[in-house]
Amino acid sequence: RRLGWHAAGRGLIAPVLARAANDNRRDGGDAGPAGAAFDPLLAEALKHFAIHGLAAAEAAVDLAAEAGARGDANAKDRWLAITQMFDRRLAARAGRAPEPA
Repeated sequence: RRLGWHAAGRGLIAPVLARAANDNRRDGGDAGPAGAAFDPLLAEALKHFAIHGLAAAEAAVDLAAEAGARGDANAKDRWLAITQMFDRRLAARAGRAPEPA
């Protein structure tokens, strides 16, 4: 009996497919450690990176400065946190209050 491609495929792939499991729960139950690790700030930073590319850190620090000028401390902190994900030193420099002259 000659073993062709199909026979080899059934022998090697079928057992793997039979054991495959879908870990995307649809019953609304606890998603486990992967679901608990979701970070909305990280998702926002990734969207920001998708828009601005390698200039994302500079754009985020500019948005933090604009929020600070408006007096919106929450937005400033959020943009500084996003800046920190891209460039910690830039975020540290931007987060320091300017020294009076």
